[in-house]
Amino acid sequence: MQIVLIVILIICSAYFSATETALNSANKIRLKNMADNGSRAAQRTLNILAKYDKALTTILIGNNIVNIACSSIATILAIQLVGEQYGSLVSTIVVTIVVLIFGEVMPKSIAKDFAEPFAMFSSGVISFLMVIFTPVSAFFILLKKAASKLFHRKESVSMTEEELKVMIDEIEDEGVLETQESNLVRSALEFDEITVDEIITPRVRIVAVEIGEDVDEVRRKFLQEEYSRMPVYERTLDNIIGIITEKEFFKQYEKNSDFTVRSIMQETLYLPQMQKLSEVFRTMQKQKCHMSVVLDQHGGTLGIVTMEDILEELVGEIWDESDEVKSPVTVVGNNVFEVYGDVSLNSLRRFLEARDIPADIESEAHTVAGWVLGLFGSIPKNGDTVTSGMFTVTVLEAAELRVIRVRIEIKKNESEEQ
Repeated sequence: MQIVLIVILIICSAYFSATETALNSANKIRLKNMADNGSRAAQRTLNILAKYDKALTTILIGNNIVNIACSSIATILAIQLVGEQYGSLVSTIVVTIVVLIFGEVMPKSIAKDFAEPFAMFSSGVISFLMVIFTPVSAFFILLKKAASKLFHRKESVSMTEEELKVMIDEIEDEGVLETQESNLVRSALEFDEITVDEIITPRVRIVAVEIGEDVDEVRRKFLQEEYSRMPVYERTLDNIIGIITEKEFFKQYEKNSDFTVRSIMQETLYLPQMQKLSEVFRTMQKQKCHMSVVLDQHGGTLGIVTMEDILEELVGEIWDESDEVKSPVTVVGNNVFEVYGDVSLNSLRRFLEARDIPADIESEAHTVAGWVLGLFGSIPKNGDTVTSGMFTVTVLEAAELRVIRVRIEIKKNESEEQ
């Protein structure tokens, strides 16, 4: 009879240990999906997890009760078998080994691999015990709160952004997410960290229309540049006063070429250069604005940004039917790449990270061209080369004061190559 009781108590110990691990390892999102599909056990488990401190206290109380009872009965049995002199020693050794293997290690290992099923399986009993042990668990929870105040413990978030990024990497490695899907999630996480001045079309590349410009000249610009919108300025680009759309322009042009740019001009939005991209997106969406002017700290025009530019930060390059498709980064050899100067440094970093190439690009510039100019310290010419750390950069194409295209060779450290 005593042996039967010991076996039952060890099974109970295994149950409590496994339940603790299962609740710790259970995926709440998976449980919520099952609960939404009508699983009562999953909903019950979620209710337990919502009161995790109480559940943990209940499990520990139950586990300690059965372990103490098991040890006591085993001691009585051992004394009956080998006498008082060695009974306690024998029972301590045997119970410790048996409980460690069958009451702790094995059940916890198994429960970790089957976290959600076991958590749901044990949810009914644990819910009942949580009610039974309420007075005791309430006392221990009060002690815990007092200790937290004593040590000035601050409430922390359940998961940081960095931890979430690591989790995304792990999920991708397991094959749950495709590379494109995981990249989209990473882009969404980084979206709030990017400022609008990092993705603008800079002032030097703006193709704009002067307010008094002849409509035939405007027509030529639309046909040549193939833009759907162009900003309108008065006297200087620092005074952009609106935008015109290709659709509205040609609609009026077909009716009557005797009209002015001002008559079809629409209002535009003005943005500070350091405004977060997430805020810009919401503002442009609310205002139904597809093109905005980005101002520098002195109120001059820094560049323009379109809704397409913002969306490309999330989903990657978006090509119109009229666009000449070109890859912003081209692989030309082992760790050798050709990159356009207007590519953002964030895009280059993501490109290299996706290929497991550790490239620590430190620069306050937002584009590859700006980074390269910083490396040279002057305006480079075609064929000029500079080496900085693990990077060797060669200018392939430059025009006037701009770097158009470069070749980047990345040399890995010996420790990384081994």
